[in-house]
Amino acid sequence: MNPVLDSIFVGDSLGPLTVTYLGDDGQPQPAGTVTWQSGDATVISVDATTGKIAALKPGFALALATAHGHTGAALVVVSRALQVSLLLDTLYFMPGDTFTVPVQVEHQAAGVPAIWFKAIGGTNAVFAIDSATGRDSAKTTGGPLPFQVFAALGPDTVADTGAVRVLTLSDTTGGVGSYSILGTVIRRVSVQTQATNYQRVGDTLTFRLRAFITQGTVTAEAAIVTIRTGLSAPGTSPIDSLSRTELPSAGFDPVCRPPRNWATWSTIATATPIVALSRPGGSVTVTQVVPVTGGFAISGRFSFVGQRTDFYTDPLGRLPIRGTFVAPLTTLTGRC
Repeated sequence: MNPVLDSIFVGDSLGPLTVTYLGDDGQPQPAGTVTWQSGDATVISVDATTGKIAALKPGFALALATAHGHTGAALVVVSRALQVSLLLDTLYFMPGDTFTVPVQVEHQAAGVPAIWFKAIGGTNAVFAIDSATGRDSAKTTGGPLPFQVFAALGPDTVADTGAVRVLTLSDTTGGVGSYSILGTVIRRVSVQTQATNYQRVGDTLTFRLRAFITQGTVTAEAAIVTIRTGLSAPGTSPIDSLSRTELPSAGFDPVCRPPRNWATWSTIATATPIVALSRPGGSVTVTQVVPVTGGFAISGRFSFVGQRTDFYTDPLGRLPIRGTFVAPLTTLTGRC
């Protein structure tokens, strides 16, 4: 399907997407009769014969095309004529952290929307958010407590809601965080977190952050950031790229022999497992390093763009990934 991701406003329509049928040899072949359907008929309608898409309500849904018994899918995101979205809707902090909440505004009409923020229920002891800038300041432990962002343009006003949780760790257990993904995969999840300084081959400390979801004893999903320099103090480190030829499946070991700072996101919680590898331009910021029993506790945030390995040369395979975390930090003394 091409494009694999498209967007549309409520009430608008979209022409049929392009379908390419590949034979066993990987070469294009005539698709023949293509039938269409909607993955969520409450969000989009798809004409079964022509593939024309109509946007019904805000949300996202798959447009599905079937040819020769095989089905392909594209993700269609439907927005209101004015829509504001939190790019990271659950924030995890330690007391003293600050962070400017990232937002995205989409609008059909001309003009510049007004944007403002507020804590639901008024002021509280846990956090304060600047109404004009969205600068969030964590004050004391508590939450999750909700906040809202508003956008107004002409007669229309819309809002989106997020939450703030402020906590401390007493030992090297219980790390938590959240991340969001917006692209051909849409995810907003709360996760467990762990951080380690470990000795890579060459006996030099390397820092690794894991934000993950488990199903029983299996890691079902994880965002991983690896920085070649061990962590000892707050600071920001850039995230560079990782290529498919540098994965363990290609005979490389990016953990014990990291070529540079890198990040990945992967999941087996979808119909088909997905792996995304970082591109240059991301960063991880550690805002606090606090001693606790058995090691340290850290807080911070990360942001990078992951390129899906199944759409490795397609710009629409890029997944913007953002997260915040409070994690235990331990040091592994053995060799990698």
